[in-house]
Amino acid sequence: MKKLIMIAASSLLCACGGFFDKDNTPSPAELVKFTPTAKVHTLWNVSTGWGAGNGYFTYVPAVTTSTVYTASKNGYVIATDKLTGKMRWRADIHAEISAGPAATDELVIVCSRAGGIVALHTTNGKIAWKTRTSSEILATPAMSAIGPIGPIGPIGHGIIVVKAVDGNLAAFSADNGRVLWHYQQTEPTLILRGASAPQINNNTVIAGFANGNLAKLTLQNGNLLWQQPIATPEGSFAIQRMIDIDANPIIGGNRIYTVTYQGRIAAIDISSGQIIWTHPLSSYTGMAVDDRYVYVTDAKSDIWAFDKDSGKVNWHQTQLGARYLSGPALVGNTIVVGDAEGYLHWLNKNDGQFIARNRVALSGIFAAPVTDNTVIYVVTKDGQLAAYSL
Repeated sequence: MKKLIMIAASSLLCACGGFFDKDNTPSPAELVKFTPTAKVHTLWNVSTGWGAGNGYFTYVPAVTTSTVYTASKNGYVIATDKLTGKMRWRADIHAEISAGPAATDELVIVCSRAGGIVALHTTNGKIAWKTRTSSEILATPAMSAIGPIGPIGPIGHGIIVVKAVDGNLAAFSADNGRVLWHYQQTEPTLILRGASAPQINNNTVIAGFANGNLAKLTLQNGNLLWQQPIATPEGSFAIQRMIDIDANPIIGGNRIYTVTYQGRIAAIDISSGQIIWTHPLSSYTGMAVDDRYVYVTDAKSDIWAFDKDSGKVNWHQTQLGARYLSGPALVGNTIVVGDAEGYLHWLNKNDGQFIARNRVALSGIFAAPVTDNTVIYVVTKDGQLAAYSL
């Protein structure tokens, strides 16, 4: 049976009480007035192309040593100098891009709606290789610098792990796109149009699925080490039973932090897969973690800070409701989120209070900003790419 994928437009996600009744869609909260205590410095702001266009795709920028890579729905991959904002190159893969980019200093990886995986050389954007997987890819690929292990050690220059919307997790050689292994989970018929990216950690892969399961596998051969259901479907209707893990799992020390839609946030022991603490929550955007707290944007556009050890709520910011926030990013003592009107909101991560606000563009920011040292890189829905610092 062909999988029915529910478009995860934020306006639909937040109307769960009467999902198909447009009158139930909440209005975005008005911007609150406050006295800024920090100044946002614009390093550069450039247009990289079409961006997501009229599609719901979340292209998170990929940042390497010298370059920021972005993708557009119409097939273009753009390399931008991260210091100056000048374009290094632009490449056309001649397919609609649905996920990516992911990048190392050697390769940039993007994925297509038809299940295609395309690797490009970072030096010039020329295609290095192409391959395919089982179905559409909405999750950013994960990349490891260590290749498959041979008789005398690692072979090649890395492994790429991709998760398709049908629950197929697959690993490929970064050298030539050769398939290394597959792992399959059974996904529900109805899922959000989004997906969490697999995470590579110490020769293992952590992946969250639309059925609410979190799994840990070996990177070299895809053997399952453990599996943990994070939430249980509840309700009479399929839409009420959606418990997708669409926010990327976050690894902090010996724990994994993950959250489901219409379910809960959980801290998991990375070795055993056992749940340490949970809290009821619904999220599909993203999380961040530091040495004290786990920060998460929920489906109502509230922002939470949980104690990473106990799960106790430290603060809960409710003044950005229905502004359809991105996942959070951390820089210094600040948490940064984007919204559907193109604003960046800068909050003190100790108490969740606003310290600054700036507008990147008129179009929305759905991809979480990316932190590189003290610089934040953000891309808007229409392809505007900007770099900021406090």
